[in-house]
Amino acid sequence: MSIKNYEKIPLKDKLLNKIMIYYSTIWKDKFEEGIHEKWLLNFESIQQQLNALYLLSKFMYFGNIELRELLKSVYRDLFKYPIVESIRKNNGDFIDINSINNLFNAELKKTKFLGIGNPSESGIHLLYYFRQENSLSKENFINTHEIFNSKLIKDKDENGKPREYLKTEIKDKGVNRYVFLDDFCGSGDQAIRYSGDIVEKIKKMKPDIEVNYLVLFSTEHGLNAVKKHTKFNNIETVFTLDESFKCFSDNSRYYSKIINGIEKDFTRNFCHSYGRTLFPHSLGYKNCQLLLGLFHNTPDNTLPIFWSDVNNWKPIFKRYHKIN
Repeated sequence: MSIKNYEKIPLKDKLLNKIMIYYSTIWKDKFEEGIHEKWLLNFESIQQQLNALYLLSKFMYFGNIELRELLKSVYRDLFKYPIVESIRKNNGDFIDINSINNLFNAELKKTKFLGIGNPSESGIHLLYYFRQENSLSKENFINTHEIFNSKLIKDKDENGKPREYLKTEIKDKGVNRYVFLDDFCGSGDQAIRYSGDIVEKIKKMKPDIEVNYLVLFSTEHGLNAVKKHTKFNNIETVFTLDESFKCFSDNSRYYSKIINGIEKDFTRNFCHSYGRTLFPHSLGYKNCQLLLGLFHNTPDNTLPIFWSDVNNWKPIFKRYHKIN
């Protein structure tokens, strides 16, 4: 089809065609016959539907295959390469591959990988794929409760009075590095909270131990908050979501050019109007305004119109909430 003829196609048809291509490729593990049509019926007017469809055409979804590739990148780029670089630097920049591999493997044996959150949360869920994709031993993985060891101490106080108390210490003295993995960092709240509960405790017991936070996706704001308010040694992400990924920001990448019928302020208003009936944060948690979904879940930082299922709303990228 010529460019001239393509321009004559109505915008809605162009957007629908784009979305169907997504469903046949990168969204295929989320495909459900007619799901986008059911979702569009949430919106009251044709103009709202057109602008919602436009947002859907910009939605970033990372499926099972893409997430597995990102987990390879986390290991290779954020974990292995910095250690290899340090090994080379500390050994006169030598390039003997066998020696480098031996020294790296020695470091790997002294490393434990953990997920952020409890065993039912997504950070833990990703560890299984992370181990598979990077051919790691299960010995490299532990649960949070395995970091520490508590034992009952019976002795006497300074006045000679018998007493009992629990003494907590690092369980495995051979560990030099803990690496906490996470799938998404939006506001940074969870990583900050986790640092206060776990990381500060580790650092108090063994100040020289290295504790790292590696995440697949992070907002720029969230990453800066974690760097400012935690005691992690290294905080890195594969994919940084800067201010341009905030849907309705002044420099939003989604509205960088004028398209007839597509209006940012109009869309923001109806997203807010619907969103406030779907979630306490009408444009996503802490006003993140994201268009992001992952294979195993959709962050609540994403616009609620995409993932909420309350008040008879039909989601297109459903979110599975934590039940406290």
